[in-house]
Amino acid sequence: MEKNDSQALESGTYEIIRKRLDAQAQDLQTRLTKLNASRRNIFGAIENKLIANDRIYTENNCMPRDMVEIGNSQSFLFGYNVQMGLRKELQLSDVFSLYRFEDEDNSFHADDLDLIITEKLKEDFQQLYKYYKRTTFSKFYTKAPFLYAVFQVGSRPQDIKAFKWEVTKENKLVYIDSRSEREVQYPKQQEFDWVRAERDSFRQGKHPHVSILDRVFVETVGGNLTIKIDNNTESGEGIYAEPVENPNQRLDDANYFYADLGNLILLKIEPYQEDGKFRYFIFNEKLKEVRRVDAIGEACVLLPDEQGIIFPRGYYLQTGEFKKFDNALAGMHFEKRIISPNGEDFLFLFH
Repeated sequence: MEKNDSQALESGTYEIIRKRLDAQAQDLQTRLTKLNASRRNIFGAIENKLIANDRIYTENNCMPRDMVEIGNSQSFLFGYNVQMGLRKELQLSDVFSLYRFEDEDNSFHADDLDLIITEKLKEDFQQLYKYYKRTTFSKFYTKAPFLYAVFQVGSRPQDIKAFKWEVTKENKLVYIDSRSEREVQYPKQQEFDWVRAERDSFRQGKHPHVSILDRVFVETVGGNLTIKIDNNTESGEGIYAEPVENPNQRLDDANYFYADLGNLILLKIEPYQEDGKFRYFIFNEKLKEVRRVDAIGEACVLLPDEQGIIFPRGYYLQTGEFKKFDNALAGMHFEKRIISPNGEDFLFLFH
């Protein structure tokens, strides 16, 4: 009887606390909504909404890759990839098309591609697809006053060719050359510097490890990559562990790098004989948790106000909130950050 009374009391206490927390959460949400409404009235806000949609029709079955506005003309250049099929060679019109956007009906209208075609452009295009059999159109790239069409010609990200136009003050395209790939540059892919852990941070003992700022400790000996939160070389236990390919390695055989982002410490570790196969981890000091996120190696951007980080396939916040996008995209890089007119929202573009 006493046991049942105790359970009923605990259950009742839990319900009371939960109701109080729910009420406080609802009150906080109401106050935030009112505050946001007041802010909008004072500073204004621009609402994003869909006003129309339209379709672009092509003569061939194709995979659309990119589109770009030519200057401020409301003329758009579209780029595609098509299969050759029975045809021996591709034409410029198979890869590019030109459309004009009309505000009156919020739709696209085809323009004559001859407006941008020159004999030199035709010649360079035919040579590109003739000498590079794996050529595919990748994307458009802009660096005022120039517009570039980037083509992938090999398996590596840097295997590209770039066609270059100048965008005139009259919003016309003047073709320049097909050798401007070195001018196609992207922002720094990690918005921080990796620091190498040197030998003075090594801690020897029965289970040696590397001290990262005396806040987290890592090692790749004994068959596992282990991450610990205690500076204890007498124990090999940690809060995270995963096997390495070579179990017979010493502490200094691996390469250890880190980045201090306040509450978050990013780790970049290359175990012995795993040449170039870096493993990337996020250590949350407050929550004492570790997540392996190899997408950080492709690109990693800092969120505003030190809220956390975003990478090609997800994000991680200081609070420990972690989101992994459900896609299989690989080989991504950070292209740019777009800030909304009111400065409140950010769009992070990866390609």
